[in-house]
Amino acid sequence: MTMDYGIVVPQGWRMDLVGIADPAEAYEAMTRVAREAETLGFHSIWLYDHFHTVPVPTQEITFECWISTAALARDTQRVRIGQIVTCNGYRNPALLAKMASTVDALSHGRLNLGIGAGWYEHEYRAYGFPYPDTGERLR
Repeated sequence: MTMDYGIVVPQGWRMDLVGIADPAEAYEAMTRVAREAETLGFHSIWLYDHFHTVPVPTQEITFECWISTAALARDTQRVRIGQIVTCNGYRNPALLAKMASTVDALSHGRLNLGIGAGWYEHEYRAYGFPYPDTGERLR
């Protein structure tokens, strides 16, 4: 039996790009981590589906998950790519399905898709999404 290992790529949400003021340089830092993970034999790279930093929103760079997933799919060759997890309340389900199928094609079948209810109420409110109870968010 073998074990597969993955790594979370910095994208700003956890304050992991602080000190890099230029967004292009911040993306290059993300790419370096993803490529190094691939070189080291990691099985997968992962991104968060969040729009703001935690524990409180700041003005720090935070890259959107799906655009970043597509870009990293083109900047890597072997590692699987996924989200921890995609919040189903942020995007229309048909749009999300189209986005996922497109990224899967761009990555030559390397997409891992995880869908969840989301929990960061501030992001829902900041972008004008309703924030119903957990059961409703899971529908």
